[in-house]
This record gives sequence, structure tokens and C-alpha cells, in this order.
Amino acid sequence: MLSWLKKETNSSSATQERTLCDANNGQCVKIKCLQGQDSDCQRLREMGFSEDVEIEKLNDNHAILCKVCQTKVILSRQLAKNILISDEGDASMSEIKLLSELTEGHKATVHDFIEENDTCARLEEMGVTPGEPVEIIRYAPLGDPIEIRIRGYHLSLRKEEADLIQVTL
Repeated sequence: MLSWLKKETNSSSATQERTLCDANNGQCVKIKCLQGQDSDCQRLREMGFSEDVEIEKLNDNHAILCKVCQTKVILSRQLAKNILISDEGDASMSEIKLLSELTEGHKATVHDFIEENDTCARLEEMGVTPGEPVEIIRYAPLGDPIEIRIRGYHLSLRKEEADLIQVTL
């Protein structure tokens, strides 16, 4: 009877532990800890995966593509199972930034505008409204304008306009 109780207790605590494999595509998480063999943990640390580092899971097919320290890395599912992620990482990642501060490929949600003026009203008329998901497609060679995807279409914004838009990651 006691062995059955121990197994049930262990399995319920195991369900609370989430690994990188459990994260959704496009989700940003914080690494809680690394587990497994010392050689695997050392290998992960050498690639930039260490405790309290924020990573973004980009894709999950046969291997896992993620972004760590502004670098895209492909991991085997076996290595990804060694990376425990923190549930509180999502809350910490929902910080507010300016749209112009994001890099190519980043996705965010429009939060609000810095100020209310004619430019912001024009942006709202073009579909840049709070709650809308937005993705940075590319920057022009000199950083201005910025091409974004919002509401299924591409929109080019001047850097001054992107500086008026607050987003949450």
C-alpha cells in the first residue's frame, strides 16, 4: 500500500515539472534547472542554456528549434527533456517594450500607445490596435522603416512611429 502511495506522489510531482518539450511553439520561457548526466548539462551550458536564462521555443518537429542569447539552436528531443522550465517565466516575459526595440522574427502583442496624437490615431485606423498580435518581419538596411505583420498583412512603419507603440512579449 505504501509503495503505491509513493508512486502516486512521485507521478503527481513529475506532472508539475515541465520540460522544454512541453512548451508551445512561439512561447518564451525561463530555464528553471538542467537535469541529466553531467556531460549533457555541461554541453547545454556551453550552448547558452543555463539557469534563469530566457529562451523562446520556435519550432518542434523531430528536433526542437529555439532561440537562446539571440542565437537559434537546434536540440534533440532527448536534450530538450533535460531542460526544466519555470511556469513563472511566462509572467516575467510579459514585460512591456517598444515595438522598435524588438528584433527580426520576434512576436508580441500590441499593448498601448505612448501618447495619444494624430499619428497614433492613424496607426489605429490601419489596424494597430491593443490586443493584436504583431511580428517583426525585417528592418531596412539603415534601420528605418520597419516591416511588421499584423492582422494578416504587412505594414511598413517609420522608426518614430514604432517608438510610439508599446508591446508585451
